[in-house]
Amino acid sequence: MKGGYGQFRLGGDILLAGYEYLSQFVYGPFALSVARRPAEPRAVITIPGFTGTDQTVAPLNEALDSLGYVTETWGLGINRGIPSRQYFERQAGAIARRAFRLAERTGGAVALVGHSLGGMYAREIARRHPTLIDRVITMGSPAHVPPLENDVAAEEPQARRRDRPLGRRDRDHVFSEEPPPGIPLVALYSRLDGIAPVRTTQIPGSFLADPDGTPRENVEVLCSHLGMAVNPLIQIVVADRLAEPLEGWRPFEASRYFPLPLRLAHSVFYPPIDDGARA
Repeated sequence: MKGGYGQFRLGGDILLAGYEYLSQFVYGPFALSVARRPAEPRAVITIPGFTGTDQTVAPLNEALDSLGYVTETWGLGINRGIPSRQYFERQAGAIARRAFRLAERTGGAVALVGHSLGGMYAREIARRHPTLIDRVITMGSPAHVPPLENDVAAEEPQARRRDRPLGRRDRDHVFSEEPPPGIPLVALYSRLDGIAPVRTTQIPGSFLADPDGTPRENVEVLCSHLGMAVNPLIQIVVADRLAEPLEGWRPFEASRYFPLPLRLAHSVFYPPIDDGARA
């Protein structure tokens, strides 16, 4: 985002997030009354976005807990970004160990739900631990930024790159644009997102069809970027995708929860961007 337009979008996102925070107290009970419940207890770890904390994703955890999920937050305090490659490895390892403990306690694989940068963490952890992770749901995660041309960082020795701060050129050597193979992936995105460009938060069409048939889908939700973890619509969609069985996976169907007029109004003001369900 650049200039006044970027500031305008950011300000709008903050205002909408404030409304979403208040709406959880009004519409939250309704969302929980219609949301899908798991057929059996399912373990979930939520990962906050940049500058977020456990408290940022707590409303989502509380909603999922009330539906019968077994949830934990990442437990690492503030998400400080990726100041160095070594820092990323340390944080990712800590989340993976937390997932191992939760899997042992619940007797099943763990689903990861990540907001923004937290979703990018989730994708990479799933890539490294495919037997541990049941599925990944990202919320406004800018995981699909085109690589820079003439990127010479890949030629730099690992020992020299390990501890220095990560810039844009290093991003593609920490986070892969290709989804984790064999792991069901759901990307939630919003055209009202005032921080992450919408096309970076969707799974590109070239990656939607996994050769092995692993479920991958984009789901559009009306929400801000900052308010995703408290938005009742997000909570409905996340619960639905967590409850969906891996065998016979069906794409998200908004009509199960949302009346047709709401969906039509959305389609009038916001023509389709890409394949994927809308809420």
